[in-house]
Amino acid sequence: MGLADSPIQMRILFLLFLQTRSDVWPDPSTGKIWASADNGSGVSWSQAAYYCRSLTLGGLRDWRLPSIDELQQLVGPSANGSGYRITGPIKLTGWEWSSSPGAEKGEGWALDFGDGGRASVVAGDSGLNRALCVREPAER
Repeated sequence: MGLADSPIQMRILFLLFLQTRSDVWPDPSTGKIWASADNGSGVSWSQAAYYCRSLTLGGLRDWRLPSIDELQQLVGPSANGSGYRITGPIKLTGWEWSSSPGAEKGEGWALDFGDGGRASVVAGDSGLNRALCVREPAER
């Protein structure tokens, strides 16, 4: 018998490998793989989506901008040392764009991890909004 003979064993080994990398964080509650930091500067909604689609991180591709609900799942009960309420070891530098269309045409939803609140923001606004990328767990 080999080290990983079943698909489940392969997935477990892959997740353990990811936990040794500092550039990605596998969320144990969802299995999704998150970038360990946002892009670090203000971008528009379309720039955020492009950034994630173009990203290669941890040897992985197929990154995407998360939905507002996926971002909301990362909101923690209390703030970390940087003032963000986030459950995982992810470095944030501002609000985070989601892939979810906003309340009005030409807007997108963004999440403030400072208080866990959502806002429908004009898609061209790049002041506070960043790109935090996610991908589905690898199928092995």
